[in-house]
Amino acid sequence: MERSESGGINPNTGSEQANFGGPVEPESGGITGRVKSAASTVKDKASSLPAIIADGLESGAKALRQNRTSGETATSGSVAIANDSSIAAVTDTLASGMQSSADWLREADIEKLKSGVEKQVKEHPARSLLIALGAGYLIGKAFRR
Repeated sequence: MERSESGGINPNTGSEQANFGGPVEPESGGITGRVKSAASTVKDKASSLPAIIADGLESGAKALRQNRTSGETATSGSVAIANDSSIAAVTDTLASGMQSSADWLREADIEKLKSGVEKQVKEHPARSLLIALGAGYLIGKAFRR
């Protein structure tokens, strides 16, 4: 704060100007502009996230199927494990589940899903909180390993 020539305290120093009629924006494009730009960037990245996840799921399913078929033709000590029909069935089930999840992500209407989740949270907040805590716990345990 500076003293003005009239003897009072002037809260505006340097090139700052008081603008009581509208938003105060610095010379670097404005805070509002930067926030909108950041929000737009986040929204763009979030909109491409389902496609990225779907691509990863498809790649994982393809790798599982390739490893299963290459394991059947191998002649090493792990052939007995690779040729086990129960392991092959689990691998096929997992790969098809990953593929169907990828297909669902590509075809899902994200806005409809979002509104459905919001409705469930509003109608059943305690249950939603418990599910979120459980999912967070499981994800945390998975990433710690």
